Amino acid sequence: MATQTVTELKTKSEVAWANLSRQASGMDAYLDRADAPGEWTMREVLCHLMFEPGFDPRTVLASFAHRDLPVFDVKASDTHVTPDRERMSLDEIMRNLETQRHALFAYLDELDEGDLGRKATIPLFKQFMGTDEIPIPMFVGAMFDYHWHDHASQIAKIRRAVGLPEAK
Repeated sequence: MATQTVTELKTKSEVAWANLSRQASGMDAYLDRADAPGEWTMREVLCHLMFEPGFDPRTVLASFAHRDLPVFDVKASDTHVTPDRERMSLDEIMRNLETQRHALFAYLDELDEGDLGRKATIPLFKQFMGTDEIPIPMFVGAMFDYHWHDHASQIAKIRRAVGLPEAK
């Protein structure tokens, strides 16, 4: 049974998913477009959100610990576009993201508050959160509250650049 913390994280993820889905809606023909030269394409943005090929949120979160924290060196500039992902349709990419999101919450639903206190060292977070020792809820919350919404706004820019109406 989900804790209150996990229930709140699910709500955040549903809001982020809805925002991302709205922005991506009708963008199939523009998957490889950017809003300006040198900016990421929509495919790059979405592949970045999927993390590296083989990313499994259960495995990542299961490695968070109470001591001897694992280190995750997240690179904000990695798009994770591979030849296989270059051939994926928008629908396939979105299904992959949704599958990852569901796997993440299937795992979180198994945890109690003590387990949710496990941490990892994520150097990238030091500049944003003031610490690099990140508990599971902070990591998941940041992923949806900030990361997904930020990249949904990038897709909104691409929508405007290709002449599509604002997503509602």
